[in-house]
Amino acid sequence: MVRDLLVPGFINITEQKGRVQIFWSEEQLLVFFKGYDKDGDGRLTKDEAKAAFDKLGSRFSTFRTWRARCHADTNSKDRSILNVNDLVKYALKRGYKL
Repeated sequence: MVRDLLVPGFINITEQKGRVQIFWSEEQLLVFFKGYDKDGDGRLTKDEAKAAFDKLGSRFSTFRTWRARCHADTNSKDRSILNVNDLVKYALKRGYKL
């Protein structure tokens, strides 16, 4: 998994069955997804979102991108573009680990 965005002070650690799990924080995910925003407008295309979910370790990044679009704010007329904040909320629900 991705471990290079570990920011001190923003770590959520849990212990389950004797194993320590470190979950992404909201701030870490926001920085992570903004890193995939090529034009800096705060929105990701399907391809950018898919690449981000690949890097997060998702086995089914195309499916995750589609589900994120389903969970995202539907006020946007262009459903192929995803708001970074909506992606962060979705990824937090999925519980990605560092």
